Amino acid sequence: MKIWSLLLLLLITNILFSQDIPVVNNGLANRLYDLNVNREMLSFTKQKEQVIKLENNFTNYNQSFLRNKKGSFILVDGTGRIYKAMSKSKDTVYYQRIDSTHFYGYNGQAININYRDTIFSFGGFGYWRKNGQLRYYSEQYHEWDIIPLNEEVPTTNTLYYFDSLNSELYYLQIPFSDLASNSSTNEYVIYKLNLVNRTNTRLGKIKEEFTKYFPITSNYSFAQINSMKGVLVNFEGENQYFIDLVNNTIFKLTSSKLKKTFYGNSKNIHLINFFEKDGWLYYNRSDDSNMQLDSVKISSDDFVQMNTEFYIPEGRNKMAYGLGIFGVAVLGSILFYQRRKKILTAKEGSLNSTSDIDNFKPIELDLIEKIYKKSLEGKSYSVEDFNATLGLSKKSLEIQKKIRTETLNRINHRFKILFDTEDELIERIRLEEDRRFYKYIINEENGTKALGL
Repeated sequence: MKIWSLLLLLLITNILFSQDIPVVNNGLANRLYDLNVNREMLSFTKQKEQVIKLENNFTNYNQSFLRNKKGSFILVDGTGRIYKAMSKSKDTVYYQRIDSTHFYGYNGQAININYRDTIFSFGGFGYWRKNGQLRYYSEQYHEWDIIPLNEEVPTTNTLYYFDSLNSELYYLQIPFSDLASNSSTNEYVIYKLNLVNRTNTRLGKIKEEFTKYFPITSNYSFAQINSMKGVLVNFEGENQYFIDLVNNTIFKLTSSKLKKTFYGNSKNIHLINFFEKDGWLYYNRSDDSNMQLDSVKISSDDFVQMNTEFYIPEGRNKMAYGLGIFGVAVLGSILFYQRRKKILTAKEGSLNSTSDIDNFKPIELDLIEKIYKKSLEGKSYSVEDFNATLGLSKKSLEIQKKIRTETLNRINHRFKILFDTEDELIERIRLEEDRRFYKYIINEENGTKALGL
């Protein structure tokens, strides 16, 4: 009996994972399927819309595209799910799920790259914890496996560049607080991960003038520009930069044509995906559900180098510190206390700043953004939506209620402290049709404050 049950389970699983999922008239999906890839790696920024329509539990998870020599893929953020484009007919691309992942709610906003035509996932956050794990997808076993590193550096996909020729991943770690391990940092640090010897190296802290761009806004996006060996970063407004993390140089966008591509629309329509191939920048916009692609020529002539570095190299800091200790002790002490006072003043000022959202944890920001977006559409966030975002769907009703209440109280309390108000950021309203249940909304004014928009 057990053997027949196992065979039946395997048969059902095989049917489930071999189903064709059509993606109709999607410009980006069609382009990636037809794309001739002659490089080791090609990756794309996250896509918030549901390209592949999934079950209700997964409707709030971002989807992102990756392309390598083996094909075109869609990854569902925080779930471990991978869908591969198997065929195309006219304007329809057919995807199939190729993984066998069962658990979800972890490794959200991970850095996804292709290395030696294998999909790798690095970092990300789940419930209570941000991690610095390196994982890869095994095509043989249809599941994810982990690779040990010399040290774990918790991070997300805020900013990164993958140098595929040298097998090195450059990435930014921004301030975070980890409740699971009681660890935290207030620094903005560039690290390098060597995928050959599996070693993390701290390169240095980014300059203070650039920390103001993080945490990011809703219009923030970036893409790897392989022809120029760096990343093109779009913060908002006129703030577009090309950053060469390998050589620690930064360039300001000066091309008026490219600038209009990013911020030329008064209706807040912005780029949600863009990538570069052979000197052309391909992109689609936030108001286009079909993700049709436009393109514009891009080269180093569109930028001017700034008279500064992006980060302060670690070795230089150590040398300056040594000279201060052994050569000019008195001056070093004065500078130390001045620096200490400056940091304390900056911290005090940040607590009163309405643009400071570092105090919200990534999973809280994700929840706030989703409720705010629904509220702007004149809709409300349901208990089921709340559970899905926090990864509680499979928990008992008692645990769901407890964690929802704790999360809601923590967010509202932090909002009141940050903005010196008695307003509740997330408002809880009883359903008219069933008074036992609630719906959740965020008014536009408070949402704008909380997200720094």
